[in-house]
Amino acid sequence: MILITDRSDGSPDLTRRLGLAGPCRVVDLAQVATDRQAPPSLIVSDVDLANRQTVEAMRAALARHRQKGVPYLCLLRDMTARSTIQARAIGATEVLPADTSAAALVVTIEQLLQERDGADLERGASAFTRAHLATAAASLADMLGSAAAGRPIAMRAVEASVEAIGQAAAASDIGDWLQVVWSYDDLTYQHCMLVAGLAASFAHQLGFSDGDRRLVTRAAVLHDIGKARISLDILHKPGALDADEQAVMRTHPAIGHAMLLAQGGFCPEVLAAVRSHHEYIDGSGYPDRLQDGQISDIVRMITICDIYAALIERRSYKPPLAPDQAYDMLVLMGTKLDAALVRAFHTVIVKTAQAA
Repeated sequence: MILITDRSDGSPDLTRRLGLAGPCRVVDLAQVATDRQAPPSLIVSDVDLANRQTVEAMRAALARHRQKGVPYLCLLRDMTARSTIQARAIGATEVLPADTSAAALVVTIEQLLQERDGADLERGASAFTRAHLATAAASLADMLGSAAAGRPIAMRAVEASVEAIGQAAAASDIGDWLQVVWSYDDLTYQHCMLVAGLAASFAHQLGFSDGDRRLVTRAAVLHDIGKARISLDILHKPGALDADEQAVMRTHPAIGHAMLLAQGGFCPEVLAAVRSHHEYIDGSGYPDRLQDGQISDIVRMITICDIYAALIERRSYKPPLAPDQAYDMLVLMGTKLDAALVRAFHTVIVKTAQAA
């Protein structure tokens, strides 16, 4: 999709919210005439429609970039009747406030694309995967947004994400799931979705009961919730963290655990996964240097998925490891990880390799 904006800063917050629905390219309204990249599947605008010159510039931009059938989502800074009529007059398919939440944006964009493509949403992955990914991403956006703002995490958002990810894993669709998740621009969302998808598939491959699969997936969905309180400068740094930044990053398990404990309503297994997913069996992990029997099987599973996801993630500053190389790294970690679970994880690796 492309975002056409007249804001001098390029609408970074909006770009991040849109990035949950897929790759988003930002085009300055003043420079749109020189943009000659491939036609977009969706056009989003964040411009001042109260300004007559801006309206005419937006008309010209749409004439240049909008092909037949491509939906246009117009985001308004002022939701007056006049602005809404103006948006419809220049061809908006849908109109929303510019400060619409990430969750609502994801749902609206998915609906617009479904209407465009009908029942067939292949676009590189199955319709089933994309629909469930949209639900999971919207729910994750709600969770992290609430955590960052100091609000309670809505259990409905947690369960909606667990249900969507669990259904994709049960359908043996993890390859398509990963392929779509890799298109996300926001690295925190990308990582959380990767780990949750891998954990759900892992539990399914191990033959867990439905209740236990949901428990593992729920723990994976929430495992990095503490990162919502970490500075974006650290989370999105385009390179290796220095010692001080690493120390801050290492506080996220304890932060997440304290948040959920204070809210209440989360089972001990989930709390343990949030606090202890960086612990190693040999006692060299953090924050509590737990050892062997002090680390539950669910935590051990999520630790494996967490490490593997970090190794295969696509970052601007490092190439991803191939699935077999990433698996070899898990094996080489030896006594830090549960060897039996690492061997069992190989079945999930085969499906990951098919998506690479």
